[in-house]
Amino acid sequence: MSALQRFGRWLAGPIPVSVVLALLIGACFMLIAGVDPLSGYAAMLNGSFGSGPGLANTLQRAIPIIGIGIAIAIAFRAGVLNLGTEGQAGLGALAGGIVAIYVPGPAALILLLAIVTAIAVGAAWGLIAAVLQNLLGVPILLSTLLLNYPARYFSSWLIRFRLDEPTSDLVASAQIRPEVQLSMLVGRDSTLADTLRGTLGPTHPLTAVLTSVNWSLVVLVVILVAVVFMNRRTRYGFESGLSGQNAEFVRYGGVKPGPLVLRTMTLSGGIAGLFGLLLTVGAPNTRLIEGYFVQTNYAWTALLVTLLALYRPVGIVIAGLFFAAIMVGSDALGRELGLSPQIAAVIQALVIILLAFRVAWPRFRRRGRGAAGVAEAEPPLDEPPVEHSPLTAAHAPEPLGAGVTDPASATAAEPKESGR
Repeated sequence: MSALQRFGRWLAGPIPVSVVLALLIGACFMLIAGVDPLSGYAAMLNGSFGSGPGLANTLQRAIPIIGIGIAIAIAFRAGVLNLGTEGQAGLGALAGGIVAIYVPGPAALILLLAIVTAIAVGAAWGLIAAVLQNLLGVPILLSTLLLNYPARYFSSWLIRFRLDEPTSDLVASAQIRPEVQLSMLVGRDSTLADTLRGTLGPTHPLTAVLTSVNWSLVVLVVILVAVVFMNRRTRYGFESGLSGQNAEFVRYGGVKPGPLVLRTMTLSGGIAGLFGLLLTVGAPNTRLIEGYFVQTNYAWTALLVTLLALYRPVGIVIAGLFFAAIMVGSDALGRELGLSPQIAAVIQALVIILLAFRVAWPRFRRRGRGAAGVAEAEPPLDEPPVEHSPLTAAHAPEPLGAGVTDPASATAAEPKESGR
């Protein structure tokens, strides 16, 4: 099959169709609100990618979404349903932020210590759920979801009653020293920034990105490359991917599921804690603010991104940019046309709902034909093949250790070949 044919089949698959349908339904909501859909989407596109400040804002919002999405994907790929990244990232941000604010010492050393602390605390909070499953049989799906609440309320209590800075109008801690913060890629007051503004202009995309996006972008790129390498080239990546496809096959292969779950939750929680901290200490943020991480809703947006990308790291980058662009573009839509920015949440929800329906519908049709006594054979020519999705119960596995797998398919058929 040629590359053009494969691309055409992908375009007819669940993800592109779901996105297009969600945008069409969003256009209907705009019409009901009295807004021209073409003008509305043009304003969203221009607000998110059409200007330098818009592009910088989109990238800045996409970084925590993509980072936490990668943390979720690591767990889901291994068949571990980690829904606790909100708590893991929140506590990582809290612990690392306390180190950054209150521990004295050289700025570079304090920042490194804050990062290590955030990773350790996020990993430890994830380990609680893994231990509960291994020792007591508590499903990780439930324990991680419920552990978000003590993490959320403990953080709020600590900031409000122990760390609150009386001189601030917000319920927030003291300020983080500027030298401890993750600075912009190019300092706004630096000579290079002045040169960029004078040569390219202050609103040029390159000038805006370099002077408005902090070094967490570089950290994200490093994590992304490391996770892709881990999935494709390491023993853990092979075992976790195989576990997501068929947990029983992994047991027969000599891999103990308990330690695998511990390693997976440690890695997933640690990455979530890291990006929670980067959101806190990355310029221009300067304080620990009560409820800030929860209000941003980044953890749950990252979950939607992970489902849309089918756990693929590169797909998470694309989906994360898409969702961040919708969020930034909806703000521009509200400013220019007076439409509520909540249209972004509507479109995001529609994408996932339609994706679930689009993936499940061919299976329901085949099941109905089978119940009617129709022999099941190849799908009709006008029906595109069902792609690998987190919402399907069975799918064709990818090359072992190379792609992503589906935690919902623990009973999928064993691969035809096995080997290291």
